[in-house]
Amino acid sequence: MLRRELKDEKAKEARLARIEQLENEVLEQASGVVSAFLSFHEVLPNQVEPPRDWIERFGVDAALKRLAVAKAGWLPQSLAPSAVTLAGKLITGISRGRQHRLNVTQNTLNVKIGLPAPTSREHPGPVVYEVRDLEE
Repeated sequence: MLRRELKDEKAKEARLARIEQLENEVLEQASGVVSAFLSFHEVLPNQVEPPRDWIERFGVDAALKRLAVAKAGWLPQSLAPSAVTLAGKLITGISRGRQHRLNVTQNTLNVKIGLPAPTSREHPGPVVYEVRDLEE
C-alpha cells in the first residue's frame, strides 16, 4: 500500500512538473508576442524591412516576424490581430494562477471567537442593577 501511494505521489509530481514546463513555454511565447507588439514605436506602419538592431539581436526570420507584429501596433484595436489580445490574456491568466497557487500554499486564517465572559468569583460577570419604579 505504501509503495502505491509513493508511486502515485511521484506520478503527481511528474505531472505537475510537466504542466509547469508547458506553462513556462506558453508564457515565454506570449511574452514575446506582447513585447514585439509593444515595440511598434520603433517601426513605421508602412516599413518593409526590420531595423538592423533587430536583425543583429534576433536573426532575420525572427526580426521579420517581430516586424509583422510590431506593425499591428499601429492598427486600431478593432483591426488588431486577436493573437495579441490572447497573448495578453494568457500572461495575465498564468500570472494570476501562479499567484493563487502561492497564496493557497501560504495562506493562514486568523479567527476571533467572541465568547461571554466566564462567571466565577474572580470574574463575576456583568453587573446587574435593581430596577425600581419611582412614583412621583
